[in-house]
Amino acid sequence: MPAHRPYAPPVHGLLGSVFQDLGHEVTILTTSLPNGQTGEIREHYATVHYLPGTKPGRCDTSFWKASAEAFDRLHEERPFDLVFGRGVATWGFHTLSQFARKVPVIAHEGTYPRWLHQLERRMAGLAPILSPPLALLFSLSKRNYRACLQRADLVVCNSPALASALRRIYWWAPPRTEFVPYGVDLSPWMQVDEHPVPADPPRICFVGRLTWDKGALAMVDILARMRRRDVIMEAIGPMTKSVERSIRRAATERGVSDRFITPGPEKNAHLPERLRGATAYIFPSTHPEGLSKSVMEAMAAALPVVAYRIPGMDTLIDDGVTGWLVQSRDTAAAAGKLDELLEKPSMARSMGQAARKRLHNSFAPATINQKWESLLGEIRPRS
Repeated sequence: MPAHRPYAPPVHGLLGSVFQDLGHEVTILTTSLPNGQTGEIREHYATVHYLPGTKPGRCDTSFWKASAEAFDRLHEERPFDLVFGRGVATWGFHTLSQFARKVPVIAHEGTYPRWLHQLERRMAGLAPILSPPLALLFSLSKRNYRACLQRADLVVCNSPALASALRRIYWWAPPRTEFVPYGVDLSPWMQVDEHPVPADPPRICFVGRLTWDKGALAMVDILARMRRRDVIMEAIGPMTKSVERSIRRAATERGVSDRFITPGPEKNAHLPERLRGATAYIFPSTHPEGLSKSVMEAMAAALPVVAYRIPGMDTLIDDGVTGWLVQSRDTAAAAGKLDELLEKPSMARSMGQAARKRLHNSFAPATINQKWESLLGEIRPRS
């Protein structure tokens, strides 16, 4: 397979390192840094161009113009084999670049469309009837996004549910979609004992942004509904002041303020030790996840996961084997499953070990890199 030299707006550090590991030279065009810095910087996996005249993290008209101009200039110096982008990041390439026609494009998507997620979760029986007309309305309001996906040679999604959803949304001209998950390096997690002494009192963990749709208040309710009155629930992650006030008020009203702990955000490097000794991981998110990296980290820590049954979650959790999936917003069911894991420590350990084994078998970086290499090998220059 010839070496590809992907242009990848905006920054995709995780995938940039994957492409480098496969022997491809990577160039990234992205917005200016939050401090306003622009220019070319060599990072370990790519040459990154922070484009002048752009706003940090914003894919808007200024970014599309700047990225198309930079692409054309760099393409003349040394032609690109492939363009890689997410969402509307490649809109400028499609519309403003003079070299766009012959360079193939791969789009990467990681978030389930919110409106479709809500429709399928709340009105599953009507979803087949309502989805087609709603998809047309959605496409009218998201024209640039639709064009980027439909013009792409391939749309890579991080969950099978998302790959299927994008085909349903654009049913009249469905993009070609493929499922390629994130790879997880288990080596940092293997340094932590797979059979640590359980915490006393027992501890349930969550890691992620504490927001309404990530289950911030649901966790308080779940803890209050549990039969065990000594268990600690530790919700690790950032939150706004308004969310913090609501959580504190709810925890006090439900009588669990001393057992619902919010220590704030934690560095990724410290997570293996922070999750060590927990009995289980709780993930009551109603957010339209693609593939939850925090759930994958919990599985790497050999923890069984109790989560809501939302699109994409069954990609990770084998119900009854690596954890439990309960009906969305059913806090009583989630509390019951956590109590069961606390009452049956051998089952909790067995599920946690099965979760780590699943990551090793299906999400190892070498396995995922092979999938990327196969897909990249199928992409050919446009005629």
